[in-house]
Amino acid sequence: MKFKTLVVSAISVALLVSTAIVAKPVGIVKGVMEVVGISRNQDNKATIHPAFAKTSRPCPPFCIQPMHPFAPANVETVSELDIIHALRGIANGDKSIMVVDSRTPVWTTAKKGGTIKGAVNIPFNKLNVKAVAKDPDAVMDILINRFDVTEQDGIFNFTKAKTLYLFCNGLWCGQSPAAIRALLSLGYPENKLKYYRSGMNAWHSLGLSTVAK
Repeated sequence: MKFKTLVVSAISVALLVSTAIVAKPVGIVKGVMEVVGISRNQDNKATIHPAFAKTSRPCPPFCIQPMHPFAPANVETVSELDIIHALRGIANGDKSIMVVDSRTPVWTTAKKGGTIKGAVNIPFNKLNVKAVAKDPDAVMDILINRFDVTEQDGIFNFTKAKTLYLFCNGLWCGQSPAAIRALLSLGYPENKLKYYRSGMNAWHSLGLSTVAK
């Protein structure tokens, strides 16, 4: 019996060692494993977070977003690498850019998969038309104190405004598009708005680092 136990234990150890040897590193790009605390899950058998496993959410409201949903405004659609580069710039002291999680706060919890490390949660419904009508001072506070817009005699000046990288849940999420449309309606320059269309769904599918709020 003891001999059998030893054999089983030896096989288990061998399997663990074999798995460790077979597992291969997961970089962000070739030769880069980590950028400002962001890396990819090193478990080669990892699967996507359960909050993003559902494929058939009802549309509306969860309809597929166009690649460029803001015509005639020319807002650039960006990738995960652009988000990582922006976060690296912020970590290195660049105050002219911000990565904005446009989702309502419930989506930033661990249960819902958290958010991107370094992103700032400013929900789309704090900026949209209803928000402006209900509490214009709160919207102005976000523009001035979060996005570095200046204002004089009711006129906004966007010369020193931050370049914003906005995201939400992914291809089927309308929260960041709603935020971008609201900002455009307030006069925010299109060249200072970036749309990470793939959002948290793709971020999780790539095993990139997240934090819970």
